[in-house]
Amino acid sequence: MGQNADRPDLWIPDNPDGSGWAEVDWVSAARGSRYHYRHAEPLQEARAARPPFYRVVTRLESPEQHPHENTYYVAADGLADLVTELVWHGGAEVIWHIAPCERPPAEAQIDGPVRD
Repeated sequence: MGQNADRPDLWIPDNPDGSGWAEVDWVSAARGSRYHYRHAEPLQEARAARPPFYRVVTRLESPEQHPHENTYYVAADGLADLVTELVWHGGAEVIWHIAPCERPPAEAQIDGPVRD
């Protein structure tokens, strides 16, 4: 704690381990709740520790067709791009849930994690 005492503009964690809770201060469904934060590992270490793939399930509600779910499998390094694409271009298709996945089915045609 106090590691940023000379820079009051930087965030000082609640706990000595660099973690804590903070209020969600942006407009969203989560507004008024709190989120947990912590100091994280260096980028390369963090990338190596996360699951190689993610399973992203979306739900499509539309007057033109029956409600249904779509399941996308994506390498870990592509998760943010897929989520961004769904948010910006999804229309009636909304993110239903996201889960780690050790190995997608062969039908997904994903060869392996994308690594820098």
